[in-house]
Amino acid sequence: MFTCTLYNCKSLNSLQKYLLIKTKEFKSLSIELKEIPHKFFKSFTDDKGRELFRCNGQVTKLHKRLMKLFNVEIPIYLKSGVKKQSHITNVKYHESSNFFLLIDVKRFYPSITKSKIKKQLITTYKQSSNVAEFISNLVTVPQKKSNNKRALVTGSPLSQYFAFIINKKMFDELNKISIEEDVKFSVYVDDMTFSSKQVISYKFHQKVFSILTKYGFVTHLIGNKKTYRGKVGAKSKITGVHITKYGLRLLQKHKDSIQHIIKQNLHEEKGKTLLGLVYYAIQVNPKYDKYKRLLEKYNKL
Repeated sequence: MFTCTLYNCKSLNSLQKYLLIKTKEFKSLSIELKEIPHKFFKSFTDDKGRELFRCNGQVTKLHKRLMKLFNVEIPIYLKSGVKKQSHITNVKYHESSNFFLLIDVKRFYPSITKSKIKKQLITTYKQSSNVAEFISNLVTVPQKKSNNKRALVTGSPLSQYFAFIINKKMFDELNKISIEEDVKFSVYVDDMTFSSKQVISYKFHQKVFSILTKYGFVTHLIGNKKTYRGKVGAKSKITGVHITKYGLRLLQKHKDSIQHIIKQNLHEEKGKTLLGLVYYAIQVNPKYDKYKRLLEKYNKL
């Protein structure tokens, strides 16, 4: 059983009190979230061409409140959307392993549709239909990649954590079969990593595939650059970091970005970008401290 403050919430009055919303405001908000969602979520495209959303202040506040109310016990395998976890802690969790199964889900957020969210809120968190309806409207917006159907909003402080909350049952199943096979399992948003000292079998891969399929997700096939089953080596890259038999290393694209900025005349904006890249590099491996010393040298010029 999953326990949290909103577990078994059956009444809109109770939900209203949990969310700290006044009665009159709650009623109008309920209608507007359902009928005119773009009043609250403004679409924009990032530099990678992905559709993201800026939530207005009211919704952002409610999303942060929801995160506190869905206060489930955080499993060790969750590496995104929670404090003290990141893509760095994710890769370090697996750095002593020799064999990997790396899976990336296609169209992850667009696949977390309003209907899927509402169903899980009712079946997993035992909420009433009207409570689940309000929450699912509060966290979804029509999106291009979901054929303009409502799906979990991207760009909110809630997005990563709620992706876990709605799919917790699936992730727990994946964790269970991993424990049974002495395999380490972790989740970073839509990146699922399985690692072991021993070879990870194709049979295990099929079990993982079956569970993901059961919950309505589609994965990239083995051979695609985002999916890999094999030993440590050139293709064992986890959430932007390369695991090698000699330790963790930056991906070449990150090294190239650092070198490119260093060769240019630094100005304030690029200096900040370089500083961020350098601190990221040092988190991956202390040997990249050479970049920090070089940056300090530039700052003294």
